[in-house]
Amino acid sequence: MARRNPDRKGRSLQRQKALDVLYEADLRERDVHALLEERKTISTNIVPIGDYGITIVQTYADNAPDVDSMIEAASPDWSLARMSTVDRNLLRLGATELMFLGIDVPIVVSEIKGLARDLSSDSSVGFTMGVLNRVGEIRDAETAGLGTVVTEVPVTPSPEDGDENGDNHDT
Repeated sequence: MARRNPDRKGRSLQRQKALDVLYEADLRERDVHALLEERKTISTNIVPIGDYGITIVQTYADNAPDVDSMIEAASPDWSLARMSTVDRNLLRLGATELMFLGIDVPIVVSEIKGLARDLSSDSSVGFTMGVLNRVGEIRDAETAGLGTVVTEVPVTPSPEDGDENGDNHDT
């Protein structure tokens, strides 16, 4: 991860800090929660991760199987193991924001595109954009209709009420 953007600020910087933690945990096969605890402290050469970065990392760590499963569903031709470490963790970061933090797809795609452009290969930009757009589509399809309230419950007539047309033949 060589090319850093020194102009990143706010949430963009926190996304980069979150990516750093996810990347290091993945590369070194370390527990994400334990590594995050180390990154919360100030040292002379590392600026600590901030609140939003912490939120992303903790949310991913708490929901890793669901996030990874969603990425694999959105990228059927590329398993997580087959992806580069940077791309895999860019997707984890973006999918976490989409699935659990309620960030809109265009914002996430734009942010991850910028990180991919700075930290990964040229082909990664299109790849991560495509997968994250697909994650958004799957998420929208899964949540479609949640919050819709049924105002009228259909009633099935009982035999005493007559037939299905409401006709009572006994009278």
